Amino acid sequence: MDALNNKPPTRTAFGDLPLTITVPHAGELLGIGRDAAYAAVANGEIPSLHLGRRIVVPTAKLLALLGVEQ
Repeated sequence: MDALNNKPPTRTAFGDLPLTITVPHAGELLGIGRDAAYAAVANGEIPSLHLGRRIVVPTAKLLALLGVEQ
């Protein structure tokens, strides 16, 4: 919640994010380190997609997890 107006943050507060972001970028948005972000993906705390050897985080699911209106 925004302390000034008691409204949940909106997508614009996060800029124009692409449909998917990297795990380190998701960690950065969450305020956690790279290793912690990969650990959170491994145990299912951060939603992710495995595309070949690459792991990406769907932006919409991450924002929904955080309670951000889209």
